[in-house]
Amino acid sequence: MVSRLTLSNRPENLKALREFLRDWGKQQGLSRSRSKSLEKAASEIFHFIIKRVYRPGVPGSLTVMLEDTGVRLRLVFEDDGPPYDAPTLAAISPNAHPSPGPNLSRLQEWSDSLVYYRTADHKNRLVTFYTL
Repeated sequence: MVSRLTLSNRPENLKALREFLRDWGKQQGLSRSRSKSLEKAASEIFHFIIKRVYRPGVPGSLTVMLEDTGVRLRLVFEDDGPPYDAPTLAAISPNAHPSPGPNLSRLQEWSDSLVYYRTADHKNRLVTFYTL
C-alpha cells in the first residue's frame, strides 16, 4: 500500500513531514534507527527541493509517497517546480564534484539508489530505494 502526504514548499512543513514518516514507520514496525535514517534522508531531500528547485517566494507543492515492497522501501518526492537544471542534476549525481548550494551527497549513506525523471504532466520525481 502507498502512503501519501502533500505539502506546500515551505520550510516549516518539515515538521509535518517528519511526523508523517514517524507514524508510517511505527505502522510498518521499522526499528528506531531505520526510522531515523529515513527521516534524515527525507529531510535532506525536502530541503534540497525547496532550496534548489523553487525560486524564493514562488509557491509550489510536494507530494511524498512511501511504499514498502517487502524487501525494499520506495520513497518518492514529486514536485511541481521547473525542470531540474544542470547544476541541480549535478547535485544529485553521486559521482559528480560537489556543486555550490544544497546537494544530496549524504543521501548515498542512507539509500540504495536514487532516480530522477520529469513526468508527462510536467512534474519532477525523485525516487529513492532503501533495503529493509
